[in-house]
Amino acid sequence: MTEAPDPLTDGLERAIGRVLRIGTVTSSICLALGLALTLAGYDEGLARLLAPAGMVILLATPAARVIVSIAEYVRERDWLFVALTLIVLLTLGGSVVAAFWGTH
Repeated sequence: MTEAPDPLTDGLERAIGRVLRIGTVTSSICLALGLALTLAGYDEGLARLLAPAGMVILLATPAARVIVSIAEYVRERDWLFVALTLIVLLTLGGSVVAAFWGTH
């Protein structure tokens, strides 16, 4: 017996998949270009910009996924999941602040 597809869940899964795919591909391209430019000896300034940008994009991708989830849950008016996902986002943000503050 198969269940009927849920259009709300399918939309959320597609949106999350798109965010994860875009974040991963973009960060991979930045990292690969930064590495290639460094190894080839071209424009060291651009290579020093691309590599950290790729890392930041890669690290920001999970947070972007949480933000997309919040937007989708608001659209669905699923307030329990909005609240729970906001807690996750605040925890991620708190971790970033704690890590930054701990290094300074």
